This record gives sequence, C-alpha cells and structure tokens, in this order.
Amino acid sequence: MLSRYRLNAPISAILDKPGSQNVSVTIPVGAMLLDSPHTSTTLPGMVGVYWAGLHYSVFLDELLKNAGLSGAPDDAEQYGSL
Repeated sequence: MLSRYRLNAPISAILDKPGSQNVSVTIPVGAMLLDSPHTSTTLPGMVGVYWAGLHYSVFLDELLKNAGLSGAPDDAEQYGSL
C-alpha cells in the first residue's frame, strides 16, 4: 500500500513534465501527497509523489520534516486518476 502525506508546511518540488521538462514549484500547506510507484520519472536523489494527479520529485528529508502520514480513505479523491 502506498503512503499518503498531508503537508504541514509548503515544500519545494520539481514537476515532471513530458519531454524531460522540469519545473520548480512549491506544494502548499494542506496538500495531500501519495507515494509514487513510478521511480523511472523521479529525479536522482529525490522521491516521487503524486499531487492532484501529477508526478513531482521532492527531497525525502523535506517531505518527512514537513508532512504527516495520513490514512483517511477519502484522501484518494485529491489525486485524480493515477
């Protein structure tokens, strides 16, 4: 089962766009993130997460410092289709 996280503070992330384009973004407080099983699109030295149906790469230490585990079943609605 994949882990879900709720952000307690904003974190920096890299949005993985088609064509190997990477865009720096900030994921806001309250966002629900889902672990990504697709490690091939995750940048080296980072972990992959989904937010709002899109794949992002984030630093694990920043994720663990600024997020708590969440297991609410209705959280999956936040992710769109994966």
